[in-house]
Amino acid sequence: MPLTVIYAGYLLAHAALMRFSFTFASAPLRIWILRALLAGVLYDNSALLLNTLYGAADWLKAWSYPRWWIHGTVLPLLSIYMFSLLRHLQLPAIRQLWVKVLFLLVTLCCLTYGIWYEILMLELNSKTVGMSDHLFGVMERFASVSKTPPLGTIFTNLFLMIWAGYLWRKTGWYWLFAGALFIFIINAASVAFTYGFLLGNFAEVVFIAALLHTEKRFYSAP
Repeated sequence: MPLTVIYAGYLLAHAALMRFSFTFASAPLRIWILRALLAGVLYDNSALLLNTLYGAADWLKAWSYPRWWIHGTVLPLLSIYMFSLLRHLQLPAIRQLWVKVLFLLVTLCCLTYGIWYEILMLELNSKTVGMSDHLFGVMERFASVSKTPPLGTIFTNLFLMIWAGYLWRKTGWYWLFAGALFIFIINAASVAFTYGFLLGNFAEVVFIAALLHTEKRFYSAP
């Protein structure tokens, strides 16, 4: 039951963020990348919420596959979002050809890897997580049988963090860098904890809130 309540809370948080994304007047097209990301995490958390109720039921396996597909295809688009934001702000580095090529190559490479690793090579098995004698109890869910980390997602996060640092240096706005750093640290550290997956889902809320907060700050600038 505690895990059900937690994932229901994450769903409500992401739904609130989605609602917030529609409050921007004349929002630029790049906002749809953030909305696609939010739609993805809403789906992801809904699948996990169902796992807390029904475990690794056979019908939930087909429901679980799109969780990885979304991660592999939507998250790399955050590089495009970052490029659009920096170009909108007319920051000097973004005018250089090599920077434009770099953004394009990073996006294509991470997207290609995501399609290969998270879609074409994906195989799921049921997995029990948690401890029976713990307050949170146990949950049966589906996990990838591959031991390879999601390198496309990790590299996109690092790439975004670098340019968020550049944004901070040029504008004094540090929230996006803080959000990107937060989710990177939490995801790296969560593997060491039994219930680290809960921290990872919480970090998603914080990260997307930082993205939307940044968009709210700059969408009508300069």
